[in-house]
Amino acid sequence: MKKLSFTLLLSLCVLLIQAQSTAYLKVANNGYFEKIEKVSSGGYITTGFDSAYKVQVIRWDNSFNMTWKYVFNDTNIMVGSPKIVEANDGSFYFLMGSHEYTASTWIVKFSSAGALVWQKIYYLTSGNMNSIALSKALPGDNGFLIGGGQNTLSNYIIKCAADGTIEWQNQYLYPLSTGVITCYSIIADGTGYVVSSSYNINSLLTMKISATGSISSHSAYTYTGMQIIPSRIVKLNTTGGYAIVGGYNNTNNNKTEFVAIYNAALSLQSFNELTVTYNQFVLNDITAINNGRSMIVDGSIYDNSAFTIAMINLSNTGSVIWKKRAYGNTTTTNKNVEFRGLTENGITTVHVGQGINEGRVIAVIDSNGNGLCNNDMAFNMTNVHPTLVLQSQTMSVATANAMKSNVSYAYSNYASYNKQIYCGNLLTIDDNTGNQVIVSSIYPNPATDMVNLNIENPDNAKLTLNIYSMTGKLIRTEMLKQNQSRINIDDLNNGIYMFEIKSDEWRTTQKLLINK
Repeated sequence: MKKLSFTLLLSLCVLLIQAQSTAYLKVANNGYFEKIEKVSSGGYITTGFDSAYKVQVIRWDNSFNMTWKYVFNDTNIMVGSPKIVEANDGSFYFLMGSHEYTASTWIVKFSSAGALVWQKIYYLTSGNMNSIALSKALPGDNGFLIGGGQNTLSNYIIKCAADGTIEWQNQYLYPLSTGVITCYSIIADGTGYVVSSSYNINSLLTMKISATGSISSHSAYTYTGMQIIPSRIVKLNTTGGYAIVGGYNNTNNNKTEFVAIYNAALSLQSFNELTVTYNQFVLNDITAINNGRSMIVDGSIYDNSAFTIAMINLSNTGSVIWKKRAYGNTTTTNKNVEFRGLTENGITTVHVGQGINEGRVIAVIDSNGNGLCNNDMAFNMTNVHPTLVLQSQTMSVATANAMKSNVSYAYSNYASYNKQIYCGNLLTIDDNTGNQVIVSSIYPNPATDMVNLNIENPDNAKLTLNIYSMTGKLIRTEMLKQNQSRINIDDLNNGIYMFEIKSDEWRTTQKLLINK
């Protein structure tokens, strides 16, 4: 009987250790989300559409209550893929398309408190200018960058000041291109920017540019016969490299997507050709987690009967750590659902999308992929690593000729809201980023008289250890010394304990079984 009790206790401990706070919920009965970004002051900001395809920008607190919102209903606005980014001063820039000048780029600036500061369009006097990429400027600069590519303006990047004034604008050309080069994604990195583009629909053209727009370095890889279209690039802090997610297809009817992993010098380290056995497979977004040790991508799978959620965790070397697939949580027979965007929040990721009979859905997923109410579906996928061909041509820079003007598109401040949590608990979800302290393990577990702490504390934050019983009673509090890695627990009785390690701005908890 004693052996059985210990086995049950150990099993319970393992389950508790692996558990992190998660939730799956809807916040409206209709419409859908496109993108979500974590906000530096706490909470989130999303873009998406209501049931009438009117574009929405909504600011949320950590429990997904709306703090402010805008719904734009002007007839000049194109239905597309809206983007939003937080500037270095806490304001926000929102990007969408406009029908003015045939096709132009519409930018809206919001203050951190939700006031609409200005609206502008960026356009060409002859030709289309639908921008795809949006990025904040470098630290100390409260402006932004946009990028794209059409027949009249190829692989362009436009740098703007905080008031929307154009500071510089360039086209970045590559001699092997036989048509338009398109800029798909830009991120600020160090003292410059990293840009993900593509030419001839079968390439990855990646470059680093300076704060003033000059080219620092680049790489170009091609794979003949394949369609390669990058969607988003993210930084992998641990390696100093980058990861790109995107669309990829040859003759298999949209069953394959890709994740490309680069080192800091823009050399391709791993090209991951992810192929499913179902009818259709789409990956919409990517974020790095655990300081760039791995990355999460999300999207959807269609299996000839329904759309289901698809989530994959890949290491920064390209191996699949886990993959999850799930249907929606509506009580109706139509459980179609998809994820369209995600952002990281310390030890969790936050995903947004659309359930056909759920409306706008949000999921908080832990580092093990838990958090979906229904995640027991098969997910058949291969990960093949083809060799792409490195090209050796030299890039050139040409000027661009975009113009800007002020606009005032109609909007309202109403957005439907009906929060329903299908599983999990939002009350236990915290902002765990803080000083970027990472507690990767407390071991051994089970333990006897000593435990080891594996902590990364790059900012030397002051850390406190609190030990609680499973009834919530505080057993011990102590300040952790810098680089302290061992804790004496000889005075604690057998049982399960909660170890809380926290600073002024951050905390994490893990459960430990003591069995002497």
